[in-house]
Amino acid sequence: VVKRWWEQYVKLPWPDEVATYLKVGITKNPKKKGTGDSEKDDDEEDHSLRIRHTIVRYCLLSYVLCLRRISSLVRLHYPDMEHLVTTGLVREDEAARIGDEEEEEMQRHGGSNWWLPIKWSIDIIRKAQMDGRFENPPSYSGLVGKICDFRRGLTQVASYGHVTIPLVYTQVVHLAVYIHFAVRLVGDQWIIWRKEGDEEVDLYYPIFLTFKFLFFFGWLNVAQTLYNPFGCDDEDFELIDLINRHIKVAATIVDEGNDFPEVKDDVFWKSHKSIDEDKEFVPNHDEGMVMENKLKSIAEMVVDERQEGNWKKSSFASRSESRDMGH
Repeated sequence: VVKRWWEQYVKLPWPDEVATYLKVGITKNPKKKGTGDSEKDDDEEDHSLRIRHTIVRYCLLSYVLCLRRISSLVRLHYPDMEHLVTTGLVREDEAARIGDEEEEEMQRHGGSNWWLPIKWSIDIIRKAQMDGRFENPPSYSGLVGKICDFRRGLTQVASYGHVTIPLVYTQVVHLAVYIHFAVRLVGDQWIIWRKEGDEEVDLYYPIFLTFKFLFFFGWLNVAQTLYNPFGCDDEDFELIDLINRHIKVAATIVDEGNDFPEVKDDVFWKSHKSIDEDKEFVPNHDEGMVMENKLKSIAEMVVDERQEGNWKKSSFASRSESRDMGH
């Protein structure tokens, strides 16, 4: 159940990559439209910006329409298509093409047209490619791939709403837990056989059975909460905040792009460069002391052997080897 709950959130698509590919893919001055007339060029720049805004809006519209099918919180916030029109997420003519999206109809397979705005996005991208608004073919194919990934994520999330855990499984789990503790409540009672000489029984409360009851029913309640995370409970996903975040970030990414900090020399890299230049070779004092102590010990060994009369005309290496071999 926890895995299912986490996957439902992870599979929710984010429009950031689509907006980024739109920003770098659809150029402001298409090659076929460069006529030298500044007024026409400005109009083409505005049209490219409108294309980017429209495609992002269509992706967000599909996002909301898809989540309306499975989330009671989104249906409460966006009750009908008229409300979506008032928010500006969809125009009236577009809403007429999509349909009313009634709750009873959109709950069944094929009853919702949430995929239609994404289809419009692909059509607009194809026309923009034919008009020469893409800098190169890879940017066109990359953008189409990102929009297809966006739709795939929505399809996977919608599948969790349609293909739910069978009701009989939840009923069996509840029945098994209740029967288990009903039997344990009787079976764990103490039977006291009293006779002369028996000690008094000092067991009064089933502590461990109580712990088991708390653990089992606690896990059962957690599973019930995680079963459908698209509700209105406090533990469910904050989908409205997530939608507001997507609208804000996507609109910021696909803007004209002239509002960014001026490119200057970085103090950060200068400081790192000065640190590298200041580095000098510093001999390791500890290693020098160790080597000096080894040389002193070798000299003392040689002096001791000469005093004992055991000096031989051989190298220290051969003497050490002979000692190691036991000679």
